[in-house]
Amino acid sequence: MAVVLVLVTIVTSLGLGLLRANQENAAWTETKMKQERIKVALNSFLRTNGRLPCPNSGAPWDGAEDRPDVNPGLPATTCTGTNGRGIVPWQALGIGRGEVQDGWGNFFTYRVANRTPVTSSNWTINSGTAPFSIAELATPLTTFTLQQRDAAGVLAAAMTPNPVVIILSHGRNGNGAWTVQGTLIPLPAPADELVNATTASTSFIDRALNEVAGSTGGPFDDLVSYLTPTDLLQPLVDSKFLTGSTAAFYREQAIRQVALISCTPPLAGPSLAAIQPGIGNGTITYTCPVAVAYACRTATAVSNATTAPGKQLYQLSMFGAAAQDVTYADILAAFPGISARCP
Repeated sequence: MAVVLVLVTIVTSLGLGLLRANQENAAWTETKMKQERIKVALNSFLRTNGRLPCPNSGAPWDGAEDRPDVNPGLPATTCTGTNGRGIVPWQALGIGRGEVQDGWGNFFTYRVANRTPVTSSNWTINSGTAPFSIAELATPLTTFTLQQRDAAGVLAAAMTPNPVVIILSHGRNGNGAWTVQGTLIPLPAPADELVNATTASTSFIDRALNEVAGSTGGPFDDLVSYLTPTDLLQPLVDSKFLTGSTAAFYREQAIRQVALISCTPPLAGPSLAAIQPGIGNGTITYTCPVAVAYACRTATAVSNATTAPGKQLYQLSMFGAAAQDVTYADILAAFPGISARCP
C-alpha cells in the first residue's frame, strides 16, 4: 500500500510539474504575442497622429493617454521626463485592456522617448520643443540604452540604433509592474531587474530567463520588447506614406519648389506644406535674412551666366534644425533645369 501511495505521489508531482511548465510556457508565448500586437498598434497610431501616445502614467488606470492637451486638468509636466513611463494607453490605441496585460495578468510597462535625457527628441509631440523628425531614420538620436547580458554574464555594448519605445513585461514575479487593481508590485531586488523597474531609468537590460540566485545581475524573468526609429519610420517610407527617408531629400524638394516659383528667390516665404512629411516635426521653414546680401533681398534674378556658385540665395530650416544657406550651387544640384530657365 505504501509503495502505491509513493507511486501516486510521484506521478502526481510529475503531472503538476508538467502542468506548471505548460502554463509557464503559455504565459511566455502570450506575453510575446501581445508585445508584438502592441507594436503594430503603436505604428498605426504614429501613422494616424504623426506622433506616439503618452503613457497612462497615473491613476486612474483607465488606459487613457495622459497629456495636458488631451486632458486640460493635467499638469503641464505630464508626459515629460519620467512621466514618459506608465502603462500602455489601450484606449488611445483602440485595443482592449486585456491586450496590454502580460501572460501573468499584470500591465506591461510602456516607456516612450520624450526628451529624456534633454539631448534627445520627443516622440510624443510633433511641434514645440525638440520633437522627433524623419531625420532620425538616417541619424537616430540617443535615447534609451538597451544592453544584453549573455549566458556568461557579460553585458554587451548598447545596441544601435537606440530604442525609442520599450514594452516591458516584469515576468512571472511581476516585481515593478502595475496590477489591474492599480497597485504597484514592490520593486525587484536583483540588479538587472531593478534597472528595468526603476521609474527614472533610461537604461534597460535584456537577457534570457535565469533562475540562478548567484548569477551576475541576479535572477531574471523580464521580457523586453522595443521599437527603434527604423522600426517606426521605415514602414512609412516603404508604404510610400512618407516620400523620403532623410532631411536631405526634403531639403532638395524644398529647393526645387522655390526654384519653380521664379528665377528670383521671393522675399516672402513660400508655402512648403505640400512636401512636408506628416509625422514628427514636419516643419520646413523658408527665411530671407534681414540686412544681409541674400538674393532674396534684391530684384536680381539668378542666372547661370552671372551668379557665382557660392552666392547666398535664402535659408531653409529643416525640421527644427538651425537655418542653413541655400547657395546657387545648391540650387543647381537640386534643380539643374534652372540653368535653362534662367540663363
